[in-house]
Amino acid sequence: MAVSTPSVPLEHAAQNYKVYSTPGVHRFYLSETLEPSEAACLLRYQPQFAGKDVLDVGVGAGRTTRYLAPLAAHYEAVDYSPDMIAYMKQAMPAISSQIADFLNLNMFADGSFDFVFATNNVIDNFSREDRLKAMREAHRVLRPGGMFVFSSHNLRHKDAFAGPSMTWSKNPVRLYRNASGFLESWKNHRRVGKLREIHDDYALLNDCGHSFAIIHYYSAPEAVIDHLRATGFQISTVFDKKGRLVPDFSSTGDSSSLTYAAQRLP
Repeated sequence: MAVSTPSVPLEHAAQNYKVYSTPGVHRFYLSETLEPSEAACLLRYQPQFAGKDVLDVGVGAGRTTRYLAPLAAHYEAVDYSPDMIAYMKQAMPAISSQIADFLNLNMFADGSFDFVFATNNVIDNFSREDRLKAMREAHRVLRPGGMFVFSSHNLRHKDAFAGPSMTWSKNPVRLYRNASGFLESWKNHRRVGKLREIHDDYALLNDCGHSFAIIHYYSAPEAVIDHLRATGFQISTVFDKKGRLVPDFSSTGDSSSLTYAAQRLP
């Protein structure tokens, strides 16, 4: 299967795909634990995926597979990184996993799933226009009433526009490692930072992920909800990084990302 990079502005897409297609990149994603926001969301919406058909988008190294697959009636995993899927096939051969772009899930028929899960901010690899396409694809493969759960970087986070910082240590070995990491991050920040864009309700920013080498979409939460409504979803709940329900978006400055749970309208 041909692999397509997500169509953010070309330079952004090429930069991100270069990182995510690097051999061995899966080693950065070997955690086996859920984020608090994921755990809170899955507990709240367990009836929407337990015993149902589940699609896990941007599966990485299978961190969320361990929790979703045993409870699902049918579980499918996709990722656009060949290295991630190669790892999945080696580490979890019983799991159905394949290379696919969120913008083109045409291997799945309309209404194939009850639950689409896309956390770890995978939708933030896309431009504004392609985020809407990804949401439409989630809507297409979901059955009416199905649930779409995803996370996205929060433009209101207090450190959203921050650059690399140096962490000091009295331990000389740790200090050396911190200094090496800071220098790598600073070089990447200067190089990739040229691709940054800042707008009223969103920004394209290179952040601390992969040492400032990738560009992510940061959005105001109201804009995310507007996009969901425009693509046929009704927002259900929003969680912050600590798994707390968000009643007021103005108080989310300490949360680098937010997790959205939305229901597909008929």
